Amino acid sequence: MTIAIPEIIEILELSKEDALRKLLIETLEAQVRALKTYQSESGLWHTLLDDPSSYVESSATAGFAYGILKAVHKRYLPQEYKEVAYRAIQGLLEQIDEKGEVQNVSIGTGMGDSLDFYRNIGITAMPYGQSLTVLCLTELLVSYC
Repeated sequence: MTIAIPEIIEILELSKEDALRKLLIETLEAQVRALKTYQSESGLWHTLLDDPSSYVESSATAGFAYGILKAVHKRYLPQEYKEVAYRAIQGLLEQIDEKGEVQNVSIGTGMGDSLDFYRNIGITAMPYGQSLTVLCLTELLVSYC
């Protein structure tokens, strides 16, 4: 949702007066407000957002940071949320190893029947973690450099 909403508004070229655009932005801001609350000290988010005992996960963090950056850049969200994205990027950079691989990416998140299912998903360097990180860092360059 954090990635999709800014993309949908842009693709559909929704005007500022459009009711759908207003609803999407309200939804996005509510989500990002909650994400700000649950962001870990490292800047990353836990695989179970409201459970600090679950591991922090890089690909979701990259996706959240990308969507937040783009939404602030496009003025869908207030500037104050830029700091949330910056904290996430700082944490994300710490996950890049000496070979340039983004670590702490879940190996895949199928549908589980318990919270423990999600707590026990393995982590490694996965292609989608690399891709989301590149997307996020590219938006950082486009938006703020």
